[in-house]
Amino acid sequence: MRIGIFGGTFNPPHKGHKNLALEIKEKARLDRIYIIPTFTPPHKEGKELASGEHRIKMCEMMFTEDFFTVSDMEINRQGKSYTYDTLLELKKTNAEDELFLIIGSDMLLSFHTWFRYKDILSMVTLCVATREDKVDYKELLTYSQNTLGLAEDRIIIADIEPYECSSTDVRKQLSLGFDAAFMTGTEIFDYVRLNLLYESPFMEYKRLLREKLDDYRFLHSLNVAESAAALACMYGADEEKAYFAGLLHDIMKNENDEEMLKCIGKGGIILSRTEKFNPKLWHAIAGECYLRTELGIADKEILSSVRYHTTGKADMTLFEKIIYVADYISAERNYPDVGTMRYLSAEKGLDEACLYSLQYTLKNLSAKETVIHPDSLAFYNDLIIKMKQ
Repeated sequence: MRIGIFGGTFNPPHKGHKNLALEIKEKARLDRIYIIPTFTPPHKEGKELASGEHRIKMCEMMFTEDFFTVSDMEINRQGKSYTYDTLLELKKTNAEDELFLIIGSDMLLSFHTWFRYKDILSMVTLCVATREDKVDYKELLTYSQNTLGLAEDRIIIADIEPYECSSTDVRKQLSLGFDAAFMTGTEIFDYVRLNLLYESPFMEYKRLLREKLDDYRFLHSLNVAESAAALACMYGADEEKAYFAGLLHDIMKNENDEEMLKCIGKGGIILSRTEKFNPKLWHAIAGECYLRTELGIADKEILSSVRYHTTGKADMTLFEKIIYVADYISAERNYPDVGTMRYLSAEKGLDEACLYSLQYTLKNLSAKETVIHPDSLAFYNDLIIKMKQ
């Protein structure tokens, strides 16, 4: 068999890795490719590395085809990850197979600095992924022959279709709290967020939410935060504050009724007759109380936006409308009219989006003969009056 060996930090793996592996497989006619995350890279400090367990799991999510094998040999071996040691281990189980080491063109030009590089070259054929617009093919071939002493049949220089992406790009995107699914795929993006793998804004509050919320509600909270920040940017509000309010809006959502009532009481709130009759409204009221009494948050706009993100109210501020709408248009939402809501919020304005959401909600509540909070009716009437003036 012709077996490829593709090592790296994969911190995290992304579509660029997958694209390179698939291209090399075809050009080098490989039967199988081993994906081997490093434990500690010898030429990097590794300060931002996710654990080996997480990187193995993410690689399994990325490289799903049956010709890929994700190996934990370097993770289990620990210490610095030297290719020479990995090849010796592979030779024990693949003695009759032809091995191909997959590297980038930038790595080739420093190959003479690798640990026991001559021994490595005696065991493998090099598969070098390159792009003709960035690296001179002749330069690579000259280096491989003159510096490394490689015969031409011991190296494959493959020009591959570029996929502009790097793990550094992904981590930067994540550290800013931005969507990185277009680089990693949704499954890995959600895995990173659920496991809090890379630093991002308000990480201490995300850790708290991770303890208090189930997987769905936690991802929903992250998505609402991102939607709120995007709307704030669009409408000239404070993006960081909007992200924070969106992040915390459902902080009490998974608490039981007893805990929510206890928190509401501690916050000095007396529930109205309508509110007592509808426990689904309690999490927003309890959320405002929790932010105020337990987290010491005093910003009135943040507190009010959390308190009224479900019902709305008359005279909603721009900021409050942003959190209200963000809750309806977050990335995971898939109710029938979500596309219309996203269009209205981006193209027609927050008032149009709020009115549409109220009409949608009031219709559903009345159809189910569920009590309607007076604040929702006041919000609806307020919007109608202002839009007709």
